[in-house]
Amino acid sequence: MIEKSIDLTATGPTIDQAIAEAVDRASLTLQGVTSFEVERIEGLVNDGEISYKVLVRVSFEIKERIHE
Repeated sequence: MIEKSIDLTATGPTIDQAIAEAVDRASLTLQGVTSFEVERIEGLVNDGEISYKVLVRVSFEIKERIHE
């Protein structure tokens, strides 16, 4: 199996929701998402409200396609 990885950033009110947003959005356009790794977590403060920004590396399987 061959995999490729891409880095995505996403935000959310919790770390879990920010990670889920990145993986969910990747799954909309990529087939065969196999794993993710959280590279960085940042906290954001906007008018006293806390949210989280994550950098997530998402891996997916490269499928062999034969063109005729």
